[in-house]
Amino acid sequence: MDLIKIFRIGFNFFFNDEKIIEFEEKLLMNDTRVKNLNLFIYYSLFFGGVTSITSMLVCFYAGLSMEKYLICGVALFFIPFFLNYLFCDILFEKRKRKKEDLLPEVLLETSVFCDETSLLKTIERIVESEFDLISKDFEKALGEIKKGAGFEEALNRIKQLNKSKEYSRVIDLLLQGYNSGASMSELFKETAENMLENKAIIKERQAVMLVTKYTLLLASAIIVPAILGLIIGLVNGFNFGSMSAMEFGLSVAERENMFALAVLGTNLYIIEYCVLSAFFLAIQEGNKKQFWIYCLFILPVALTIFFLAQTM
Repeated sequence: MDLIKIFRIGFNFFFNDEKIIEFEEKLLMNDTRVKNLNLFIYYSLFFGGVTSITSMLVCFYAGLSMEKYLICGVALFFIPFFLNYLFCDILFEKRKRKKEDLLPEVLLETSVFCDETSLLKTIERIVESEFDLISKDFEKALGEIKKGAGFEEALNRIKQLNKSKEYSRVIDLLLQGYNSGASMSELFKETAENMLENKAIIKERQAVMLVTKYTLLLASAIIVPAILGLIIGLVNGFNFGSMSAMEFGLSVAERENMFALAVLGTNLYIIEYCVLSAFFLAIQEGNKKQFWIYCLFILPVALTIFFLAQTM
């Protein structure tokens, strides 16, 4: 527990209270075992310790110096913190998009069964209709209302936790309609139809971009590294010593140095190509944090194929 408190102080030092609260809200909305920052630190420390000790043992039996395996152990100790954060953030974004996909259906059904005299009854009907994640959100809001919270307070809490413009728009419609006392059925229906039209356009664009996505994945992870690896392997098979007998051009040592620089440059090119491909794919999906996921997949695969292709 003391170690968790120390790391908690470290988080408070590097991040302001607003960002910590925002992260804890994401943990809460993910509905996993990790529901707060203390549990996040606990699991990260556990997996960090396992990763660190394992890596140090591997380095020790590999015969590396003490300095190297200590540096490796310390570096890998913090990797689970980064990976856990990435996982929590991506899971939150996926759940948010799933809720946004359900919103048109919620609005269409709400336009039919909404009670224009009671916001409470409308919320109860949304909960009973079992709209998966959205029903769970409204169930929590309903629990807060029954405990004495106001409608605006409970529904604005949903907006705050989900951080979705579309979801916030639906909540605002509910609040504005029932505060004004106007008929909301037609407005709910029109809003749902607009959302469905927008999503249809987005899906068409995604279908067009899908070919680009998989082409880029194949090129960056397999095709380009394989071709470059085959070329390096072919050139490496040349006998530079026999070329020196021809008595023209560079010496054997100069040719070998030039070849070594070419191999280094090719490695750097593959890494750069993979990083740029991962960035482009993340931008295409509208989630920049997916960059790390693509990088962690594309880069090891590309380098592995590059080195294997050189041996063929």
